[in-house]
Amino acid sequence: TGSSPQEKGSTFLQLGSSTEQQLQVIFEVLEEYDWTAFAVVTTLFPGYEDFVDYVEVLTDSSFIGWEHRGVLTLNLTDDPEGTRLRRQLREVSAQIRLLYCSREEAEAIFRAAREAGLAGPGYIWFVVGTNLGGSDQLPE
Repeated sequence: TGSSPQEKGSTFLQLGSSTEQQLQVIFEVLEEYDWTAFAVVTTLFPGYEDFVDYVEVLTDSSFIGWEHRGVLTLNLTDDPEGTRLRRQLREVSAQIRLLYCSREEAEAIFRAAREAGLAGPGYIWFVVGTNLGGSDQLPE
């Protein structure tokens, strides 16, 4: 005479913020903490040129005295041991780094940064991109 209770299925809606939106939030954080000196680190991941261009738009159109310390574009191929990668990361003078790359590349970059002593206290990395999710396991 009664119907059995039915479980309601969950519906998940995943909204990915655009790279531009992520950068706007990051620059608000940088401004809030008065972290005005930063460097951009990218790989050749699709969209990296737009990322670099948008960083320039945000800094050029701002009244904040941003100290943009350059762009390092990494090519991770032909460097299996990460020797060149560690050297290139050490050459970046800013302690604040905005990183644009794929998730797999981020893992390699952070491994090299740890080995080079650039991932501990005193270094702040902001990883930007719409392609970084999708895994329950976070990189170390």
